[in-house]
Amino acid sequence: MMATSKTVRSLGLFWFRTMMLSGLFIYCGFVLTLLWIDAILPFRSVEETPAIITLWRNPLARAELWYAFRLSVITATITAGLATLLGIPTAYSLSRFNLPFAYVINTIVDLLIVVPPLIVGLTLVAFFGQTSVGRWLNETIGFLYTPLGIIVAQFSVASALAVSVFKASFDQVNPRFEQVARSLGASPTYAFFRITLPLAKNGLLAGFVLSWARAVGEFAPVLVVAGTHVGKVLPVLAFLNMSAGNIELTFVVTTFMVIVSAASLLTFKRLGGRVYVW
Repeated sequence: MMATSKTVRSLGLFWFRTMMLSGLFIYCGFVLTLLWIDAILPFRSVEETPAIITLWRNPLARAELWYAFRLSVITATITAGLATLLGIPTAYSLSRFNLPFAYVINTIVDLLIVVPPLIVGLTLVAFFGQTSVGRWLNETIGFLYTPLGIIVAQFSVASALAVSVFKASFDQVNPRFEQVARSLGASPTYAFFRITLPLAKNGLLAGFVLSWARAVGEFAPVLVVAGTHVGKVLPVLAFLNMSAGNIELTFVVTTFMVIVSAASLLTFKRLGGRVYVW
């Protein structure tokens, strides 16, 4: 009787593991299929020539790709820097302070993660074009259809993700370390910069990398706020070439962005980051 019960439990465990692992393998197969398609796209024949060769023979297309790459890297780096500068004190406050209505504040901070990026872009256009403060800022500094508009659009989407990762990093640092330092005479500023920041360093770097990757891949807000001429970052370039029928350049940009995304995610994981959304 005992042997029969043990056999039943073993069979149950076997089928449970089989069911769960089947889901894992099916999903991994789905992702690997997409990656394989992206890997072979530049070598697909376009008018009897591989797309990457067609691109290499076209100096105008090469220059356009190089311009979009530089614009994406520069704006995304500035965006990630701003997200880090504002996100660290925001995340620390959420992690350490007992704020009134903390649940509401957390929801407000996380809201831009779930709002569709297109809606974020349209809201920015409405702010800079329809409100008195926004029009003054746009006339004084210039945001709509300018490089600054790219940064604002990227920041609006990438910053919320950065704050979530930063908060998770601070949550993993035991606050008793700061309390002990304070009891020994250290100021709050000293304890923050000399104890908390070094302990949370890897998580903060991971948040920077993840926000940078998100900014590089942002499409809809950049297209709406900066336009197709000024805002010709990599995703916009791919969209414009696809719309114009330049399939070879679209293939190359698509594969290149997948490589950038994979490298960013590997760096994020290597730094010990975990994808915390809430």
